[in-house]
Amino acid sequence: MRNRLNLKRVFLVLAHIVFWLICFYLITRLFGVKNIEVYSNTVNINDQSEKVLITYDDNFSWAAALTLSFSAVIFYLNVFVLLKSYFGSKNLLFYLLKLISLVIVCVFLDFYLNIVYNYKLPYENNWFDFPFAGLHLGLFIFYIVISFAYAFIFEWYHNEKLRNAIKQEKLKTELNFLKSQINPHFLFNTLNNLFSIAQKNNITELSTGINQLSNIMRYMIYESNSSFVSLQKELEYIDSYIDIQKLRHDETDEVIINFEKKGSFTNVQIAPMILLPFVENAFKHGVSINESSVISIFLEVTKDIIFFKVKNKVHHTYNTINESSGIGLENVKRRLDLIYSGRHHLNIRNEDNLYEIALKIDIQ
Repeated sequence: MRNRLNLKRVFLVLAHIVFWLICFYLITRLFGVKNIEVYSNTVNINDQSEKVLITYDDNFSWAAALTLSFSAVIFYLNVFVLLKSYFGSKNLLFYLLKLISLVIVCVFLDFYLNIVYNYKLPYENNWFDFPFAGLHLGLFIFYIVISFAYAFIFEWYHNEKLRNAIKQEKLKTELNFLKSQINPHFLFNTLNNLFSIAQKNNITELSTGINQLSNIMRYMIYESNSSFVSLQKELEYIDSYIDIQKLRHDETDEVIINFEKKGSFTNVQIAPMILLPFVENAFKHGVSINESSVISIFLEVTKDIIFFKVKNKVHHTYNTINESSGIGLENVKRRLDLIYSGRHHLNIRNEDNLYEIALKIDIQ
């Protein structure tokens, strides 16, 4: 797979090189003709053929090479830097200022080098008086337009691949879930029966645990198949998970769980089950029977972002963070890259027996 990608990149680079060479050849051959001479054959009377000798202007060839070089600078910076940044920030004014500045600098350098070093014209001459100055300006405009077309086609192709990857990932997740799933109606009926028995016998902790487990299963089976869910639903799911974890650890375990929430969650959408694996990982590696344990969870929602942080102590029993439980942190990273490409930042810190994740998602 990696060799195929490398081969594809090499082919793409070669295609770009060939493109610029063809452009140089066509421009110099169409506009760089210096002189055309026609010679008749006077030696042999019977041979009336004529020979055409075309000479090309070396100065124009150098001028074309300079203009194409600066056009290439504008082309690639616009495609891979300026437009890429614009697609992420959507700040049109800032993008236009950077593009106009880049074009002015490149045109100035191109004209200056051509006038002073290539054509060696006097300084007092008008800057637009060197040969084919209008053509050079036209080439700059042409390649700027081409860069826009290339960038938008490239962005469309990238988004199309991303959409297909998301579809494939979702289908794979659903298929794996279906393979491992027991009939949910049977499970819910069983849980309801156990819940009734627990209530009948006044076993409060058991009835609470069964109710929370039922909420988690209902969310996982019926609601997590949606592309996006309400953040409020996701938080209710995490709260149910935390309640079940509290039931697992009695008072002697010295487990302290802090879950701080800030902001309004009702109108915010998020990909389902994108936050829980971090909480699950904290409980798996941050709780020990022999040591006191503290798990800190923080969530803040503003107009533009969702900020989520989980911090826990890594006990000596787990020197290495094992990501095999649940749907796994690697799975979550992959889903974040697919669903929130260019719109999220995940920072994981594992040092001094402390494990901390900080996730920021752009919801603009």
